[in-house]
Amino acid sequence: MPVDQSNLRTRFPDVYALGDVSSGPRTVAKAGIFAEAAALVVADDIAAKIAGEEPPAPYEGWGICYAEFGDGLVSKVEVNFLGGPSPVAARNDPSLAFAAEKAEFGATRRARWFGG
Repeated sequence: MPVDQSNLRTRFPDVYALGDVSSGPRTVAKAGIFAEAAALVVADDIAAKIAGEEPPAPYEGWGICYAEFGDGLVSKVEVNFLGGPSPVAARNDPSLAFAAEKAEFGATRRARWFGG
């Protein structure tokens, strides 16, 4: 579904699309972290519209990805697909600190999505 990448609105009034069903002029990864960020922009856009306020900052296609390297080491890649003229990615060297961050990231998502 084609969307306005700044707010993920479709051409239909009050209809948004995000995640795997959305498309735009620039590609954004379809991983869940990007859909989660998109959902926050959509929620803020709907709330601003209801309250008669200015729209939120545009969706930047920002997200992170963790990669395991063994021996308890994890790296983190941070990507921003839409915040500038071209996508930008920053790779961090593997560390035990990123392993702990990855564990916390997973724990908070499981608690929020599935309770407990």
